[in-house]
Amino acid sequence: MDLVLKDKKDTKGEEGIERSFVRRNWRRAKFIADSPLANVGFEEISEGRRFIRQLWCLVKRGAPADTRLKIGGDGSIDLTATASSYSMSVEALVARLRLRQKQTARAAYAMFGLGSVSVVLWLYGALHMWMSSTRLFSALEFLPFCTLFFLLAFRSAHLNWQLRTRRLGSPAAFLTTTEPFLPR
Repeated sequence: MDLVLKDKKDTKGEEGIERSFVRRNWRRAKFIADSPLANVGFEEISEGRRFIRQLWCLVKRGAPADTRLKIGGDGSIDLTATASSYSMSVEALVARLRLRQKQTARAAYAMFGLGSVSVVLWLYGALHMWMSSTRLFSALEFLPFCTLFFLLAFRSAHLNWQLRTRRLGSPAAFLTTTEPFLPR
């Protein structure tokens, strides 16, 4: 008896007038119709888009240039002007440049070693595994990491060359130089 009364109460509004089927189930229909759109998360997608746009603007802008590094007319580093802008002696600046040159040489050789080991391990794995489409895709996914090690080695060697010659130069100038290529 209570169940019948309870159902009758649900079909009547506050005024006691019986509501139609659509009015009684409007909230349920709205939930069912809205739930797929709510699960897509348009708001989160647009927030992610804004975040990626902000990151891209930061990357495009780049790091601010250090105005304390003074360059001569021929592209070489002016040691006296740079030392005075850093508030240090020329000897201290030269010692700091030598230390940084040793660090970049170590980094270049370490990255080249890691890249070489990665390529050897990749070749070993690629030659000793049973080939299927998924394994081939996995093998190809590992190649960018090997490439990254070699690119980092090249970057460190380029920085080492700039410190060694005491002049700024592009990577193309580094590749076409007649000076020794290997970092020291």
